[in-house]
Amino acid sequence: MMGTTARIVVYATDLKKGEVAIKAAFDRADEIGFICSDYNPESELMRLCRGPVNEPIPVSRTLATVLTHAHSIAETTEGAFDPTLGGFTKLWRRSKRKNALPDPSLLERARNAAGWTKFDVFLEQQTVIIKDENLLFDLGGIAKGYAADEMLRVIKSHGISSAMVAVAGDVRLGSPPPGRSGWAVGIRTLGADVEQIMHVANCAVSTSGDIERFVDIEGTRYSHIIDPETGVGLTRRIAATVVAPTAVQSDPLATFCCIKPQFASKIFAAGEISCRIVTLGEGPFDQRTRQFPTLTRP
Repeated sequence: MMGTTARIVVYATDLKKGEVAIKAAFDRADEIGFICSDYNPESELMRLCRGPVNEPIPVSRTLATVLTHAHSIAETTEGAFDPTLGGFTKLWRRSKRKNALPDPSLLERARNAAGWTKFDVFLEQQTVIIKDENLLFDLGGIAKGYAADEMLRVIKSHGISSAMVAVAGDVRLGSPPPGRSGWAVGIRTLGADVEQIMHVANCAVSTSGDIERFVDIEGTRYSHIIDPETGVGLTRRIAATVVAPTAVQSDPLATFCCIKPQFASKIFAAGEISCRIVTLGEGPFDQRTRQFPTLTRP
């Protein structure tokens, strides 16, 4: 689903009840995937991008909700996470296929079109106002997290509270398995080995980095995470894990931690959202390797 692999584990006293809950959860995820896709030109998101400028455009409750969260995270991170980088995303996908960097003039055009302040979303009215006719959305950094939250919600609506939903690097957890204090979540960052196991429940854990999704162009390793300032993938080795109450928070914030680690470490120094950032190589943020401790929710 949504171009990646998803997994659900539930603890239920009735097999049929568990199967029905899981199917309903995947059905909801498929619905979200179709609404938020930037691959399908007929998705609701892509039709929104073709809508009139500076006029309220009616959207579904689902899309209004995702865009509301995305706008809020963009504001909190001062644009380090930006849902309007669709132009950059299209260029970067083409670059990975051709194994060549985008043309600078095309990057500049995409940069001029992007900007989280170029759209407004009104959740109660379920409307969106687009302020630039060239604006393109990319919700890949938040839609999976929202889907994980919704999948767990659907499972709970079927009377099952002990469940785990994993969508790529986003893990959404309900109540712990019977007889346990929490779900065991393994963390991998820059290598193949699991570096840490956390035991957590009723929260979300998201990890972002380039361990699996990267491309080598002319001897330089580029991550799939796009830097809003350059329009191309990050070149420094970095990975981040975020623990938050919901996956619609942890998913985009893990991306933010990779883009602006110093800023992120200050924001999450305390509170219910915490991060663990690991970097490799020399740079202003670290000396060789540095990591922030992870705080876990009970």
